[in-house]
Amino acid sequence: MKWEKSSAYGSSILMLGAHRDDAYAKRVGDIGGHRTDAIYLAVDDPDALYEKVKASGATIEMEPYNTDYGSRDFAARDPEGGLWSFGTYWPKVGEESLPG
Repeated sequence: MKWEKSSAYGSSILMLGAHRDDAYAKRVGDIGGHRTDAIYLAVDDPDALYEKVKASGATIEMEPYNTDYGSRDFAARDPEGGLWSFGTYWPKVGEESLPG
């Protein structure tokens, strides 16, 4: 299955795509048998979203949990194996990176 999705917000854009047979796609998604793609989305209510994602039949990789830096997170895979993480952590401009 091939699909692409893009979304714009102000001057920012997010583009997602699945595996396809072209030169660019051979560089992403699978290096040596390991997936290399993942995305994190900040959300207001990860528990409510978790219930919707779980009900849709997605594979849950991490049940909702509280991080040591104050975020509430969970992770799931889409039908093509892409890893999606959701949580309340929203970095501010100029903020230091997360530990680790």
